[in-house]
Amino acid sequence: MNNNSKGLFGFILKYKVSLLLSIILFFLIKQNIFENNFPNVILKKQSVIKEIENKNLNLQKNNALLFNQITNYTEEDMSLIESKARYKYGLVKEGEVFFKVNKIINNDNLVDSSNSAL
Repeated sequence: MNNNSKGLFGFILKYKVSLLLSIILFFLIKQNIFENNFPNVILKKQSVIKEIENKNLNLQKNNALLFNQITNYTEEDMSLIESKARYKYGLVKEGEVFFKVNKIINNDNLVDSSNSAL
């Protein structure tokens, strides 16, 4: 056969690398744009990221406000907060004794029996 083949076979032999790259490019474009919905997926993810960033910014602002409120409390306010926290969560300071009453029994001690003992 002559290297200068004619027709379609000669064209394929001459431009085989270009044809191969063109086929690969075609399938990549087909997969990314038509099957994976490429540009829309990126835009949706960017909008979700933007929403999350906005939420984080709002949370950081709220945290800063709460931090300022906490740091502006006086010593009296701190003791009030401490007493409320101790009451709510049952916290005990070091050196304190905590007694828990489980049940209250109402007795009428008006009648003293001989069987009662201290």
